[in-house]
Amino acid sequence: MNWPTQFKAFFVWVLVLVCAPAWAAAQTPAPAARVISLSPFVTETIYLLEAQDQLLADTTYCTVPPEAAKKEKIGSVTQMNVEKIISLQPDLVISSPLSKKKQLKLLRSQGLRIMEIRNPKTFDQMCTITRNIADALGKTAQANALIKQAVDDVEKVRRQVAGLIPRRVFIQIGLKPLHTVNKDLFINEYIVMANAVNIAENLPSGIYSREEVIKQNPDVILVATMGSSKKAAALEKKRWMAFSSLSSAKNNEIHVLDPEVICHPTPTSFASGLRQMAALIHPEIDSDQEPR
Repeated sequence: MNWPTQFKAFFVWVLVLVCAPAWAAAQTPAPAARVISLSPFVTETIYLLEAQDQLLADTTYCTVPPEAAKKEKIGSVTQMNVEKIISLQPDLVISSPLSKKKQLKLLRSQGLRIMEIRNPKTFDQMCTITRNIADALGKTAQANALIKQAVDDVEKVRRQVAGLIPRRVFIQIGLKPLHTVNKDLFINEYIVMANAVNIAENLPSGIYSREEVIKQNPDVILVATMGSSKKAAALEKKRWMAFSSLSSAKNNEIHVLDPEVICHPTPTSFASGLRQMAALIHPEIDSDQEPR
């Protein structure tokens, strides 16, 4: 039968419309029911999404929330047990930026589905990562709810500090050598959103000197020494207070901040950390009240 060219085109178009939904459904994986997390913040996100029953195993570093420590362990963040992961037969493995590429390639060669997660640098990226994980787990509604709450909380803080004079801040996250954060780390956004200026924002790396801090003379110094004890952080504060030329020392604006408050890059923990940091940078605000 010789159909007119226009009719043929119309027929093909109808076939596309009819078949496209079925094709799209075939291309979209079903929600993962057996998940392995290779990252502490991915594990925390899974619990925030109330998808912990789908979490088959995680790493020895996954201890937040405490229930995560009881899950089956497949090694550390940097060294996974590939054979054990394969034996557990997960339908999704969510990696971290520290996961070894060779090991991920080996898992893929065994037919395992891998979702690679990058370290977020901003609050918006945290929200995107949370949505991506939620979509893979069939928890999109839960993600939308917790992201909305986090966004509302963040915007509340931003309204509180809007109009205040920006303050210059130095945040210490390491002892030997002295380490701070530049704009490549999401911790920098705590400072930015708190209407403050990170004196080390434009550094090529996080290595800093005590002499340079004294020279820059920030209004506020925050000590959140990751991987160290609270006693070490308190001693570091005492050391900073001994420099009488520092405005932050003279004004008693050197504060010890629990690194656990600011080191978890989920929307929920970011909103909580921002509230606490903003109150330290701008003590005149009430973190529980809207500005008048």
